[in-house]
Amino acid sequence: MNNFAKKSIETIVARYKTADPFLIAEKLNIDLYFMPLGKHPLGDTSYDNHEPIVILNESIRDSPQRYFTLAHEIGHVVMHADLNGYHSGYASYGVCEYQANQFATGLMGLLYVEENGYGPDSYYDLVHHYGSPVNELD
Repeated sequence: MNNFAKKSIETIVARYKTADPFLIAEKLNIDLYFMPLGKHPLGDTSYDNHEPIVILNESIRDSPQRYFTLAHEIGHVVMHADLNGYHSGYASYGVCEYQANQFATGLMGLLYVEENGYGPDSYYDLVHHYGSPVNELD
């Protein structure tokens, strides 16, 4: 995991005493909506007057994928808030998506520990409980 994602996760979890992305979104005052977005994207972040708005695809409302997807979008909010239009350059887009996935994966690992009292046996335990980065690109 890259240091930027690791430090971002440590800061958020220490500040809010949880790794639950839904509680973190609430504490960060992120407006969160489920909307029909077709097959993709699973989530997206935009800003209204510099305030983050996260939209999750209605198709994942009852799926474990909602956890990873929201964590990914929070990763953008936390790590990329100062990058207006990060989609503009392919290289920066790839880096931002990678960092958001790293953030989400690390946060889901900590959520697993928070909920179970021990770490996951494998990456597949995380995928089973919280979804995966597959098709996460915004």
